[in-house]
Amino acid sequence: MDVTLPLYATVGTVYLIDTSGLIKLESTFPPDDSTFEGLWEEIDYLISLQCFRIIDYVEEEINSYEGARDYLKRWISKKKKLLVYETTIDCYNAAIPIINAEYNTGFFDSKKQAEGKEEADPYLIAYCKINNCTLITNESKIKPNKIPSVSQKNGVRCIDVYEFLKERGLKMERKK
Repeated sequence: MDVTLPLYATVGTVYLIDTSGLIKLESTFPPDDSTFEGLWEEIDYLISLQCFRIIDYVEEEINSYEGARDYLKRWISKKKKLLVYETTIDCYNAAIPIINAEYNTGFFDSKKQAEGKEEADPYLIAYCKINNCTLITNESKIKPNKIPSVSQKNGVRCIDVYEFLKERGLKMERKK
């Protein structure tokens, strides 16, 4: 399945971002730095169109972090109504084959498994699969047990933060 889109994809593209992608956005492009104001305005615009989303598992992962992720906690809380989407029964059902196929591949965090915690990853991929979303992650594209590879196996388009910036036509320009 070909899941590539042309540069500057239409606003109709719906993006679902994972925890690593959100952390990358916030740490690399601080929202309180006017240098990156255009990026955060674009994200707000996409949120208003319901074209930039997270699922409830990502919200839980961000909320479970201590300290440094306080900005993201507040940001998600403020945007929750249009940003956070519930993991539905259809999503759970679509995640079952992903979980079964990836259970012993290293896709799941053994520490989280030992603690009995659910991971967002299979539900992110399932959500994108059933809702035709593009998944944004900061995970490695070369490791077979990471989101990009598992997404590809499941016919889900997956990009990193920099590809998102390019696709949305966002760039920094020097004042002349």
